[in-house]
Amino acid sequence: MKEKIILVGGGGHCKACIDVIEQTGKFQIAGIIDLSEKVNQLVLGYPVIGCDADLPDLIETCPNVLITLGQLKSPARRMELFNDLYSRWAHCFRCSYPPWPMSRPMPR
Repeated sequence: MKEKIILVGGGGHCKACIDVIEQTGKFQIAGIIDLSEKVNQLVLGYPVIGCDADLPDLIETCPNVLITLGQLKSPARRMELFNDLYSRWAHCFRCSYPPWPMSRPMPR
């Protein structure tokens, strides 16, 4: 059975991360954290299950998290989220696209 993971941030970067998670098949997405007015909406079929204020309770039952908040002008909010989650013993993950085989050698 796949481990569950919570995605923190529901915008465009979240959608790209959902694509990676689905392709790698390592995790089951438990839900997404976003703004309070977006709770109960869907992002690519996954529910927004809470907002930042709900994180402490949610990581008690699902400690695996991926910060999917995009970086616009400054990484400050992402760093703040990471430090808060890390201090609460959340397991912060990273994701990257799986390597794709090349059909032919690249020219030099």
